[in-house]
Amino acid sequence: FGGVIPPPISLADAIEAGRLVPYEYLPHALNLTAEEADEWREYTDRIRREIVKIKPDEVGARPISEKAKMLLIQRSRIAKKAAAKVRLACDVLRAYFEKGQSWLVYCEDAEQLAQVLAVLRQEGMDPVEYHSKMDGDRAATMAWFRSFGGIMVSIRCLDEGVDIPDVSHALILASSQNPRQFIQRRGRVLRRAPDKQVAVLHDAIVVPVSADEEPEQISLLKSELVRAIEFADHAINKGAGADLRDIAIN
Repeated sequence: FGGVIPPPISLADAIEAGRLVPYEYLPHALNLTAEEADEWREYTDRIRREIVKIKPDEVGARPISEKAKMLLIQRSRIAKKAAAKVRLACDVLRAYFEKGQSWLVYCEDAEQLAQVLAVLRQEGMDPVEYHSKMDGDRAATMAWFRSFGGIMVSIRCLDEGVDIPDVSHALILASSQNPRQFIQRRGRVLRRAPDKQVAVLHDAIVVPVSADEEPEQISLLKSELVRAIEFADHAINKGAGADLRDIAIN
């Protein structure tokens, strides 16, 4: 249509108009393992070498090649699949989950999903999985979850076309910088439902152990904070912004 159709409706506007519920935002900082940090560093060096090969255009900019784009995607998966996220999922759900609630846990891929399911079951929880290649009946799983709630561990198939307004909590282990996916995942939890007054978003934030010793992870921290700051800006708990400032200062 040639740009945003006026008037633009922000997240704050939608909450104020009563179309979405207010929400709390709880960021959880974690680190890459030593092996993951080494792998991140190796990819960063490869990306730099690839970009240097690209000839600058008339204004001096270096357009990103397809190879560089692929390396960037492969590097981003290191953070999305950080080993610490599986333990974090267990810790968050053990601390916050209460019977009768409906939780969505967003994973990066089937491998991470399987790891999260395994550790939750080891801790005595009873999560269900929902994805396109699952063994069980997807429709029956969704119907059960809508009726009884609990913990649903999923990947991308919940980004579009699935309506579960009763979901009250979300744990985002893997988040894309893609704005559409970002909006869909947030909106999945903020939809209004009877007796639903507030939603709660838990977010895994990957931060360097040391900015001095791991400077190549600063770009990762920046991208994580861009997403987190937007979440925190509209949350009803203003302490989330203070937590993010502490992360940035450190």
